[in-house]
Parts: sequence; structure tokens; C-alpha cells
Amino acid sequence: MQRSQPLVATRAAAVVVRGGVVVEVLGHAAGLRRVRAGAREVDCSAQWLTPGLVNAHAHLELSALAGQLEPGPNFAAWVRALIQVRGAWPRSGLARAKSKAFAQLSTSGTTAVVDIDSLGLGVQRASPTRLRVLWCREVLDAFDSSRTRAASARIERALQRRALCTEGVAPHASFTVSPELLAHVARIAVRRSLACTIHWSETEHELLWLERGLGPLAEVLGPSPKRSGLDLLAQAGLLGPRLILVHGNHPGAGEMERVAAARALLVHCPGSHAWFQRAPFPLARYLKAGVRVALGTDSLASNAELDMRREMALMRRSFAWLEPERVFSMATQIAGEAFLGPVPIGVLEPGARADIAAWNCPSAGARPFLDAVTACAGTARAGTMGVRTWLGGR
Repeated sequence: MQRSQPLVATRAAAVVVRGGVVVEVLGHAAGLRRVRAGAREVDCSAQWLTPGLVNAHAHLELSALAGQLEPGPNFAAWVRALIQVRGAWPRSGLARAKSKAFAQLSTSGTTAVVDIDSLGLGVQRASPTRLRVLWCREVLDAFDSSRTRAASARIERALQRRALCTEGVAPHASFTVSPELLAHVARIAVRRSLACTIHWSETEHELLWLERGLGPLAEVLGPSPKRSGLDLLAQAGLLGPRLILVHGNHPGAGEMERVAAARALLVHCPGSHAWFQRAPFPLARYLKAGVRVALGTDSLASNAELDMRREMALMRRSFAWLEPERVFSMATQIAGEAFLGPVPIGVLEPGARADIAAWNCPSAGARPFLDAVTACAGTARAGTMGVRTWLGGR
């Protein structure tokens, strides 16, 4: 039984799971009686069932820094403070905080996360037993040729397909990764069919240096390529459906259409965007151009919480014209496309991963339920709704 449109929320009589994959979604008691023989039952009759939430961009290794950095528009000062504060933490402390962050995500309805790892902490130390992880090793060389070879060596590692972990690559940003290193990352991504995630067009300073060689970054990075970040990604062979662009606050003329044509994914992080007090995100223009926009939390160094319910609520607060269904899809179906696997996640339909969230909510219909779940700003308010999750039906 296949659906023309993915199911967003249901009070179905049963979701039948076999081998970690949804087999059927039943909305009637007769069907439930048919499948009961030999099945292990979990009663969710008083709850709304949805696909689990998917966090399309997080830096869980920075979770130890929660509350230690000041919000504000000075991004350069924030970066300097981040490096200083993070350097004071031992790796063991960062790893413990990362483990707690995984637990925090899973208790708020999230079943999958794209995690950026710049320190090589990996996934095993964090033991994300209740999350599906796209683990992306981050590299950069700051356009310094003396660092390119070492950065290339760090990204060259065996493909990891452990249980719930899939590997991806994460060149840091188009202004901190040289064309040579980008080309090397692209060869790995193509050869292994990996997702590639990169910070793109986040600040006006990076555009000023990339395209004109001017601004404060010129003193740090030296000669500019005099090319846009998107041009550099295209030149490396990365602009395509495996590419995950993060932020995109300052797209140039025609770049939205190029991103849409390439079927690249764009991730917006509402909490982090508000943290840096940035100008309004050009969402309407991205959607009009046909760009797929997903949601993420970024890190606790630039956000108050790692709660996708809060990100959805912030999205609706910033864009009152957005329908709840569309916001919810940004945190489930669209974000799930980052994982690139043959079995979809972020949808509740036959053939998809049985990553499911069950919500306690008295709403009488799907629309009122989605309106409620996408408006739960803050852990305290969201906690009153209650949610539990299954990963692969477990």
C-alpha cells in the first residue's frame, strides 16, 4: 500500500513494522485484528503518531559550551570566544556533554540528526542509542596550502556504516576550505556516494572576501579566489543533490535558482539565526525558487536548546504565513532527505524507516494537532504535550 503523499500525522489503528521498516499504516479495527496474530503490540490509541523529527544540522561536540557564550551580532567575536572556551575543555568533558546532547534530542521527539564533528570525537563515544546519525567529519585549511595535505589525510577514512550511523563529509565553509581541499572532498563524496554538508553564505564578510578580497577576513585569509562560494562548490563538483547547504543568509543573484536546479538541500537554524540577531531569513524567496528548506538547531554555543519543537515554533513566529504542515515537513520529510539512503526517513508510510514519534495531544484532528506541535516553543511548554519515540520500530 503506497501513498501519493507522505502521511504526516495519524491516529491510525496500527502501524505494522517488520525489519525496522513500516509495512502498513492501518486506520481501521478490522485491519488491526488481521495483523494481531504473532505481533508485539504497543498501545498508542490515545496518541498522535508522526515520523520522528529530524535535526538537519547540529554541532553536538559544542554542547559543553551551553550558556558560556554571549548572543549578539558580532560573529567574529563569537568565533574567537568559541575557540578560547572550547580549548579550556578536555576531550573527555566534551564527549560526555555530547552524549547528554544525544539524550536531550531523543527525549524531545527527534529520531535522527546530522552531526558535524570537527574534533574527531566520533559517534561511538557518545553512544547515541536512540538516534539515527549522519556523522560528518569536518575539515578546513583556511586557504593555507601548508595545511591542505593534513586536512586531506584527516578526511580519508574508512566508510562507517555501523548500525544507526552513516558517514558524510563536512568541508567547513566555502571561505575556509581551499579549492584544492574542496576538490579532494568532492572525490571522496562521489566515490562513496556520501552526503556533503557545508556552511554557506552565512555572513556578509565571507562574501566580501570571497568575491572581492576585501573586509576583515582579508587580513586573516590572504589572497581571495574572487569567486562566489557557490561557484567554488560547483567547480569542485559538489553542487548537486548530495549537497547540504547550511544558513544561506545572503544568496547572490540567481543563486537560489541554481540551488533549486541542483536539488541541493538548504538548512535554516531559526534559534541560531535569532541568537546572532540576523536580518530576516529570505525564506519566501527560497521557496518561490523551489529550494528544499529543512530545519536544524545548530549548537548549544549559539542556541538555547537542542529541541526541534522550539525550532518549528520559532519558524512559525518568524513566518506567520507558513502553514503548520509545511513547517512540520521541514523538520521531518525534507530534513530526512539529507540521509540519502534507499529507505526514506522522516515519513510515515510503507517502505519508510519505522522511526516514529507518539504525541499526547487532545486535538480532535490532524490540523489542530500539527498546529499545536509546531507551536510548542520552549522545553517546559513542549513537555506538557509528552512524546515517546521508536527507532526502527524499537
